[in-house]
Amino acid sequence: MKQDVAQKAPVRVERIPLGIAYMLAATILFAGSSATSKWLVATYPVGEVLFSRSATSLVGASLAILPYAGFAVFRTRRLGAHLMRGISQGSSQAFLLIAFSLMPLASAVAINFSAPLFATVAAVIFLKEPVGAVRWGALIVGFTGVLLVAGPGADTFQSGSIFALCNAVLFGTVTVGVRGMTATESAETLTMYQMVVLTAIFAMALPFGFVAPTWGDLVAMILNGLGNALGQFW
Repeated sequence: MKQDVAQKAPVRVERIPLGIAYMLAATILFAGSSATSKWLVATYPVGEVLFSRSATSLVGASLAILPYAGFAVFRTRRLGAHLMRGISQGSSQAFLLIAFSLMPLASAVAINFSAPLFATVAAVIFLKEPVGAVRWGALIVGFTGVLLVAGPGADTFQSGSIFALCNAVLFGTVTVGVRGMTATESAETLTMYQMVVLTAIFAMALPFGFVAPTWGDLVAMILNGLGNALGQFW
């Protein structure tokens, strides 16, 4: 009987083309979110920008997910993994916005494109996924392109670049963590826990700096959060 149950356990269905489409669409949304965040951190504290984005994302995700999934979406046996993911992603996002405030947007984003290299290394170590020579070669070529776009030299190794690189490392490992969690957690559960944890983390930064936004900037913050929520879900 136990063998029958084990044999009927759900198996992950790979739909690579659809996954690529979602990743490309999410990348476009994240690019818009990065540009908006870069513009906002010129006027508002990093903690406030991160909180406004995560809080708006939480509201948007709740309105989209809870009406049909209900609070059952929070049922999980991997609460610790969700908390760890939220802390890692919160640190990653904080590093990225600090980098935005210290260096040109294009350079910070270019360095962030090295995240797939770190994700691949983490996938090999933690998920035991096979990686062939062709894939390693493509990643190395891509990383070389990142260095060229970032403009290697004395200016590359400024404090902003260090924060951008820390974000790339964390983002790559978080991506692998999410990949592993999808074996038991739905996209809805992953999204809701992420938004709740991030909002709680960034709320703690508000006492250290808050500037009342103008109406125009408030609209930008809301759109930034909604776009980020959709990108994270995809």
